[in-house]
Amino acid sequence: MLTFVLNLIVFLAVLGLVLFIFYFRITALQESKKVTNYLSVLNRKLNLQEDFSRKSGNDWLPKLNGVYENRDLVIERTIQEKYKYLVISLSFQNQNNFFLQITPQSHLKGKEKPEESQIIQTGLESIDNEYFVSSNHLENTTQIIQDFFLPIQNKYKQIWFLFSTFLVFQNRITFVLLSVPTKLKYDLILEQMVQDLYQLAKTIEQNDKQTS
Repeated sequence: MLTFVLNLIVFLAVLGLVLFIFYFRITALQESKKVTNYLSVLNRKLNLQEDFSRKSGNDWLPKLNGVYENRDLVIERTIQEKYKYLVISLSFQNQNNFFLQITPQSHLKGKEKPEESQIIQTGLESIDNEYFVSSNHLENTTQIIQDFFLPIQNKYKQIWFLFSTFLVFQNRITFVLLSVPTKLKYDLILEQMVQDLYQLAKTIEQNDKQTS
């Protein structure tokens, strides 16, 4: 009798584990569908091209695999096993080889934390204390942070906790959110953010033409 009870307990435990894994996978698929639908709606609002081409990864976002893009205004996305990302990325005609990365220190894992020599001293205390900032051009870095990054941070305080990484590399601006907002009110906020990023791309392009 005792053996039967023990076997029953083991069976129920295994069955419960299987059901839990099945539930987790179903939930992941549902979340993936939600994200895909969300981006489709955003694409239609912004009149983006529907024909996306597949890219095999991204050198500057090593955790983001399966990136989708179009040639003009880009919204990239990926679903991973544990995290959801919404990546808003825009192209512009700036030809300068400029690289800037801003990432919250709290979002860097221990093994990813840079050496002190890699942290650019921007002269902005809030950035120095809270963010990992890496760049190959200190003057432009400080200007972009002052003129764009801090204003955007203040403007979008209500979703800033989702922020993961902000990148400016060559002719692209990329903004990574850790997860896709599910509340309807975020739709217009993100739509406005994309427009602000587009204006930033134009501003950087114009400034580079004036200084070149």
